[in-house]
Amino acid sequence: MDEASMLIRVGESEYKPLLDRGRVLADIQQHLGPWINLIRDVTNYGTNLIPRCFSSSDRNLKDVVVIGILLRQVVAMLDGVEILLSQGAAYAAQLQMRALFEAYIYIEWMLESDTETKASYYYVHNLRRKRLWASRTQPETPEWQDFAAIMGEPRVQATDQARESAKSQVQEIDRVLSQPKFAPINEDFEKHRNGKRQVAWYVPLGQRSFAALTRAVHKESLYAIFYSLASEVMHTSSYDLHVRFGDDKVTFQPIRYLEGFEKVFRFSVSIALLTYMRILKEYRAGELPVFGRKYKDQWQKEFMNFLDIKYKTEATEI
Repeated sequence: MDEASMLIRVGESEYKPLLDRGRVLADIQQHLGPWINLIRDVTNYGTNLIPRCFSSSDRNLKDVVVIGILLRQVVAMLDGVEILLSQGAAYAAQLQMRALFEAYIYIEWMLESDTETKASYYYVHNLRRKRLWASRTQPETPEWQDFAAIMGEPRVQATDQARESAKSQVQEIDRVLSQPKFAPINEDFEKHRNGKRQVAWYVPLGQRSFAALTRAVHKESLYAIFYSLASEVMHTSSYDLHVRFGDDKVTFQPIRYLEGFEKVFRFSVSIALLTYMRILKEYRAGELPVFGRKYKDQWQKEFMNFLDIKYKTEATEI
């Protein structure tokens, strides 16, 4: 054993004015446990709702997309919100909140009308994206040439095994896309291509943007308030979430803090509950009264009565 391998490796210590995990966790454990538990319980309900509703469905493509993909996304993102809020990462939790809202809007719009058609467009869009990536491993294809131009040199070289596997995947996708049900949809996506750029799955169906989708299901107010704020986190487009200017000084915001906890908590749980009610209405309408009683008896008290607390954020000068 050489001398270097015998050295004790000492990890980095956090700079506590920016990242004080212990203090934030202590605040959560002392004050916010009931609300963390509520998110967890609502998440657990969702995990049981997925198999229960799928067993009641026709198990066709529509049901796989709505329940197996979109409802699962809502539950997974709510689980992510719970993990992040329980660790004091309220700022980062807004990304999960944003993704949760997107899946909910997709569910509302998809179930509103022409559900099978919309699910087919969603499915074909995914196949086309998978085909694009698989084709990028096949030398001399247009997709390979475009990707090579983007990557430049050096670029990652696929193994022979990876290329063969991707080739088989392309052939299988082409077989599926050639089916009478999917071929016209695939052609429709081709017509709507913006040069080499693929459009979102809902664009050929007449919705030009996610904002348009929210208007179509009458949720534009939620989009304007919560989604737009979360988008500032997603795109790092708001400086005052990170630094503050004043008195010839720059102060840095802490990385973990509880400011915004209530906003993320309320919006995420609200959207999850709306999603569950919409799914129950579609697949197990007889359970809606039971769900209403469960909300009233087990969730309403904590949901409606959040602590009236003042969390003091201590910004740091550097």
